[in-house]
Amino acid sequence: MDTNEPIIVNDDTVVINNKNTTIGYAHFNKETNTIEYIFVHPMFRRSGIGAKLIITAEKFVGRILKPAKPISPMGQNFFRSLKYQDRRILS
Repeated sequence: MDTNEPIIVNDDTVVINNKNTTIGYAHFNKETNTIEYIFVHPMFRRSGIGAKLIITAEKFVGRILKPAKPISPMGQNFFRSLKYQDRRILS
């Protein structure tokens, strides 16, 4: 795959690849409505990849997903930067 479009894997994971590597992925839980884990390759951070992963997962599930606890300081900063409490799913 040589595009940066997100794909859903196993109904609980979103992955973004480019030609050479995995750029990022997020694992989510439909039962608890949570993002369990999110990772973006350091070379691709601060470019919107994390937000794209979460938005793709939320569209797939059909509702807003909250970060699972415990959440790292880096994760807290990430969700704060998204103004997470103000977000809504776009139809």
